[in-house]
Amino acid sequence: MPPLSRGVDALWVAWCPSSYSYSFITIRCPRKPRKTVTGRCFCTNPKPNDSKIRFIRKNPPPRYVRRDNDSKKDNNFFSGHQNTGVTTPTQVVKPPDRSIEHQNKQTWHSLWRKASDEPNHDPISPHKSVRKYYVRNPEGITSDATPDDVGEPENHVLAKAGPDSQIPRFHNPFFKSASFKIRQGRESAGLTDDELYDELRRANHAGDSLRIREVLRLLIRERGVKPDRRHYQALLLANADAQHGSPVEVARIIDEMEDEGIALDSAAYHAVLKVLAVHPDYILRRQMLEELRQRWFTLSNEGWHDVIVGLLRDKQLESAIETLQSVQQEDIRIQPWLYDKFIFNLCDVGEHDEALAILRFRVENGEQLISGTVWHYLLDTASRAYHHQATLFVWRKRVGMGYLNPSSGICLNVLDTAARYGDFRLATDVIRVLGNRSEVLKLYHYETLLEAYMPAEMRTAFTLLALMASAGVPPAISSTRPIFLYLRQSSQLPDTALSILRQVAKQQRAMPAEAVNVVIEAYIYHGKFDQALDVYKTLHTICPSGASTSTFNTLFRGCRSRKDTAMFLASEMVASKIAPDALTYDRLILVCLEGGSGSEDFEDAWRYFEEMRRVGWWPRPGTATVLARQCCLKGDERIWRLQGDEHGKDGVPRSTIQRIVDESWVDKGKEHGCL
Repeated sequence: MPPLSRGVDALWVAWCPSSYSYSFITIRCPRKPRKTVTGRCFCTNPKPNDSKIRFIRKNPPPRYVRRDNDSKKDNNFFSGHQNTGVTTPTQVVKPPDRSIEHQNKQTWHSLWRKASDEPNHDPISPHKSVRKYYVRNPEGITSDATPDDVGEPENHVLAKAGPDSQIPRFHNPFFKSASFKIRQGRESAGLTDDELYDELRRANHAGDSLRIREVLRLLIRERGVKPDRRHYQALLLANADAQHGSPVEVARIIDEMEDEGIALDSAAYHAVLKVLAVHPDYILRRQMLEELRQRWFTLSNEGWHDVIVGLLRDKQLESAIETLQSVQQEDIRIQPWLYDKFIFNLCDVGEHDEALAILRFRVENGEQLISGTVWHYLLDTASRAYHHQATLFVWRKRVGMGYLNPSSGICLNVLDTAARYGDFRLATDVIRVLGNRSEVLKLYHYETLLEAYMPAEMRTAFTLLALMASAGVPPAISSTRPIFLYLRQSSQLPDTALSILRQVAKQQRAMPAEAVNVVIEAYIYHGKFDQALDVYKTLHTICPSGASTSTFNTLFRGCRSRKDTAMFLASEMVASKIAPDALTYDRLILVCLEGGSGSEDFEDAWRYFEEMRRVGWWPRPGTATVLARQCCLKGDERIWRLQGDEHGKDGVPRSTIQRIVDESWVDKGKEHGCL
């Protein structure tokens, strides 16, 4: 590019990254300009006395303007243009890319006309001549300002235009939409006031805060228009932006309108309510509603929606529900998104009854396009809170009909809810959904399903135990707790359960031992040990696999006062080659201590204890305490073998043994050297 004339003003065309357009910049060229343009700057130091100014180069490449005397090419690019206000005649050099030039020729012509009409004229302050720059300040914030006013505080409130008045400086005046014709500097000179007001109406309708503030800045600051009700209403709506709005700013605008003698009309009240729906302020909302009532203004449908949303944001759910009901009684159509917001907020605070009522109302009134997210969220939160009615309603309406495929975690929550309320149909459907996705059922799936079947379907519960054994998931003693809790309610229920077991066994179902053990446990709970022993004797007719360690542990529990029966069962256990566990030894110790009072019974208890310790097991704390008390009563110094380790993990703590010795030792321990 040929060098520019030195030491004179020149008009440059640069690509502005903030407005995404080409913009004209009038600068004073240095004495020794660079002959070529590379890197980020057009000039090495466009203004040596102000280091804040940086001219940025961005793709597509910028167009450059030079003097007519430097080159005679392309004199017809702006044919017929009359230059006014530029210090020197200028001319645009076409870039190598002809397609870009062809696409932007008309736009360039309009930009030239707007930028070259009055380059040094400020419509707000006609007595002051200011040259505008695109600057980048040290904080990296791009703005349209002169070097003298960079960093001035912002004032969002409108003021009277004039040479001595405070000029409003709106937050972030740049607008980045390519369809928006208004740009910084002198480019707005070609737009009429009517076009600006049309743009203001479109911005209000779209809720674009930045566009509203930009248009108001052009009208008030650039054109010197006196603020009226329209401008204040638009500025109120600009505060509805979630990022840039504020209820404090709204209160300041209302106070300024009162100072200027501008009364709020219905549109202004609705604008304030719209802002308060985004930035809630309970006091200001009550004030606006009270003034509306006193001035006999009627709220529109959109206004009622804004009031309810503001109450929801304030977490005033009761007031929001009351307002919603009053609006429904007036036959005002409620938008679906407001119902969705109600359901989300109610689910967040655990009010699933109200959320379910709203959803039922929508379904019963024929609303078809309810968001799938609403159904999913209600199912998730209701199942986690074990709310049966809401869970069942959503499951039947969406999952059962194939519209919703919940995750495995939600299915487990639904299964737990069904188990808690005994809804075996819902539980069975959950297992069906899990089975369709080829998920392997674990022990907790079967246990929860069994709990759902009790007490309504005892036969199915016993059949489920057989299915668990055949599926390779043998039931544990914890699996039969729902059955036991039901059988202990009446002494007649164990007989009913035994008859059901025999009927299921006749259907060639291989019942596991745990199914028989729970019946034996129920007989022992009701004090019917003889009937429990009879069930043990006929166990092989019901359970082909025979008795298990759990069977004998259950029987030992009923032999507290019948040591001879316990010894018989122990011999049966040895003959059947069934390995004992820690609970077996523990209950045999208790049988020896409580079933007999002689020294031989006491020694049998110690022999079981020594055998238990050789295996590496410890008795339960209660059993060890009973054995320690018997040692004190017998004066047996082996009591100290019951003392646990220094951490108290196994055995009886030393403090407990010391207390037992002080209370129960026959010689108080001193003569025996125990203290």
